[in-house]
Amino acid sequence: MTAKKSHIALKYKEIDNGEKSIYLDYYKGGKRIREALHLYLLPETSKKNISANKRTMKEAEAIRIEKENGLLAVRFGIETKESSPMRIGEAIDEYEKIIFDKGDISSANNIRCMKKAVMAYRGLDTKVVDIDESYCDGLVDFLHKDYTAQFGKISMTTARAFIYLFSSTLNNAVANGIIGVNPLRFVNIHGRITRERPLKKFLTIDEIKALMDTPCPVMSRPQVKQAFMLSIFTYLSFADVLSLKWKDIKTNEGRTTIEVHSRKSSVPLTAISMRWLPETANHRGLVFKGLPKGTEIRNILSQWGKNAGLHQPLSFRLAQNTFIYLLLTTGTDIGTVSCMLGMTPKTMKGYMKMVAASHTGDKNK
Repeated sequence: MTAKKSHIALKYKEIDNGEKSIYLDYYKGGKRIREALHLYLLPETSKKNISANKRTMKEAEAIRIEKENGLLAVRFGIETKESSPMRIGEAIDEYEKIIFDKGDISSANNIRCMKKAVMAYRGLDTKVVDIDESYCDGLVDFLHKDYTAQFGKISMTTARAFIYLFSSTLNNAVANGIIGVNPLRFVNIHGRITRERPLKKFLTIDEIKALMDTPCPVMSRPQVKQAFMLSIFTYLSFADVLSLKWKDIKTNEGRTTIEVHSRKSSVPLTAISMRWLPETANHRGLVFKGLPKGTEIRNILSQWGKNAGLHQPLSFRLAQNTFIYLLLTTGTDIGTVSCMLGMTPKTMKGYMKMVAASHTGDKNK
């Protein structure tokens, strides 16, 4: 039993009396690490134990997400690549062998075809650690517009399949500790190679960076930018932001969380999100004092987005969608997101479509 599709996985070890010890399982520097959390699941023989296990799993998942914050940190300028001489051609061969050994001859053949496309793109000698978002972005365009195989230009379906197989190759490199994160997860594929448009809108990594670098248009209202960016990294709604108090921010054993009363839950407050809290020595009362409401805040968000070069209007719902997008594209599975945010499977369907490209890529691992 593991947390699915995550570079850092939650795993469990049977101990006495039917209890299970929870630990993190991941690779660092090519070495497999098993890190005990000192959290335990009880036998689900009563409603009390089932309820306790749900609380324990939320705590364990919060710790796992914190561990994976490094994946997001990479996207915001903190590179932590492992040194490895492995070339992309070797990585593709390794992944093909894994699939072939499983008896999936059809997929193994498709991987070999994908390898020819990668060779035509930039050759097979590129080091895996040197493959970044720019490389992946160019590969998407190359497959979509320029690549011609033996019998002519490939179809959109084939191009999409090649991207997913290439992503799976990089995911295998992540699992083996060659790289820390799959850069293809942060490349926008919607509308370019899939012809699909997400039903729910979100901000891309580049758009988030643009907002970070663009000042709030009304200098006397810096809380607007701070509150919006905090929502991106915490899923706080506008109502949550308005009512947020300093006493709702709690630190326990080095972990900081925000109590969200509207959902009767808490979310981790990471280093990235903490930078958007107002600077003040008076940690009493409301966090965002004097935050405008209604028309004024909509006008400020609109102008700020335009100044940052964004085409879609900013809203706190957009910020919340972006939070889910960031979670899903850094390895958190649908079930965990649903549990953490209190969403029903039906509600989550819209978010699954929002990240359909990366989600479908996971299914083809």
